[in-house]
Amino acid sequence: MIQDDDVPLCIMPDFDDTLQRLSDLFMAYKICRRRTCRWHESCQGGFGPPCFLQQRNLFADAIRYELDDYRAYWTAQRRRAKAKPPHGSM
Repeated sequence: MIQDDDVPLCIMPDFDDTLQRLSDLFMAYKICRRRTCRWHESCQGGFGPPCFLQQRNLFADAIRYELDDYRAYWTAQRRRAKAKPPHGSM
C-alpha cells in the first residue's frame, strides 16, 4: 500500500481529468446521462465525471476484465490513423 507521505498530492494527476480520459478510453460517453457527452462523443468532464459517478461498475469491470480488449482496439485505431494519408495530399 502507498503511504501518505510517499506521494505528495501536488504531483498526483487530477482525479477528474484522469477519469475523464478513462471515460473516453472506455467510450462511456455512449451511456452517459449528459446529452453533451453523447453528442460530442467524448466525456465533457465535470465533477466525477458524471459517467463515472453513474456507472462506477463499468470502470471497475473494464479495468478488471476488458483492458486487453481496449488495448487491442486502440492499438488498431492508432495503426489505422498512421496508415491514413494526411488530409488533402494525393
